[in-house]
Amino acid sequence: MKSQNVLEKKVTHVRQAEIVQAALSVIGRLGVSGLTIHEVALSAGMSEANIYRHFRNKQEVVKALVEFIGGQVTSRAAQLAGSSGKPLDKLEKVILAHTEMIARNPGIPRLLFSDGGIATGGRIAQIMSSRIESLLDTLAGLLEAAATEGAVREGIASRETAVTILGMIQFSVLRWIGNQTEGKLVDEVALLWGNFRRLLERQ
Repeated sequence: MKSQNVLEKKVTHVRQAEIVQAALSVIGRLGVSGLTIHEVALSAGMSEANIYRHFRNKQEVVKALVEFIGGQVTSRAAQLAGSSGKPLDKLEKVILAHTEMIARNPGIPRLLFSDGGIATGGRIAQIMSSRIESLLDTLAGLLEAAATEGAVREGIASRETAVTILGMIQFSVLRWIGNQTEGKLVDEVALLWGNFRRLLERQ
């Protein structure tokens, strides 16, 4: 009986993950306004009734999607920050990995920068705000480590610089949304970061 319960929980987790990925795909194609249980069911290749077995309504799907996105972003950033290498090199890896994830999933910016995204307030906004703060902590920590080893100019404020970096990515994403070419976004952010890094580094 116990093994059966574990299996059922595993199946439920897999189904929920499939539904979340399908919702992200729908938003990428149709925007937040096009997100319906019907479209999610079509994208996931399952019935609407099956969707409702796992989520009571569209809002719950969106909440799960935001939790998924936030978890992916922060866990990958923490993994790269904890790897070997110089702080600024690891910071670059975090920035590019974050950008590549967005480029592969255009539904992410369409959700977060829409009226149905973080601006709606409530629990969804709280989840994203928490994840963004976690990402900022990771970026700021790497900048502080770079300052400790003397790799950046004196007087660089780590937290404010981390916010600037995220703003740089957001600006590029907003420009890219209307013309979604994956390489274009990644290349632009890489160029901007390269220029910004030269400004940061101690000569």
